[in-house]
Amino acid sequence: MTERMLLTENDVIDGTCNYLLQKGRTARKRPVSRADAEKKQHGIDLKVRLENEQGWGNTYLIEAKRTLKSDGTEMKSDFNTNFRWAVSQIVLRIKVDSTRNNYIYGIAVPDGKIEKCIAMIRDNWALRHLKIRLYGAFRDGDRLFAKEYLPHMIYGGQGRSGSRRGRT
Repeated sequence: MTERMLLTENDVIDGTCNYLLQKGRTARKRPVSRADAEKKQHGIDLKVRLENEQGWGNTYLIEAKRTLKSDGTEMKSDFNTNFRWAVSQIVLRIKVDSTRNNYIYGIAVPDGKIEKCIAMIRDNWALRHLKIRLYGAFRDGDRLFAKEYLPHMIYGGQGRSGSRRGRT
């Protein structure tokens, strides 16, 4: 397995957080909460808020999965099973968008697993409709970073009626 694929859950969370905090041109970018996998904290793994001066913006809620245990050894469980678990966790956390904020839901994995994840969910109507995003985390030298995979990159086309109202 390549180094690009071997990341702990905290590595995946850190890479995705680094990406989101540099994304776009919003005035305020702040991590709201971040789970520490080594401490076995529960709940959403990463919550980041990107907003303008008036407080309008997007809230990103991300569930992360890993390929390495926190002690650096490889996972024994099948990655497909872990990814399916992440899908169920994120779907169970989806709430109705408020009138003031957009909630963007995603799953972060090591970048080397992205193609496998896309293949597993590409034809899923419900996930396409919910516009679940993927984030591929990777190490760039000593820095952790991620790439965002938008719904049209994962599912092809736009949702159920070709609507182009979704935000990035």
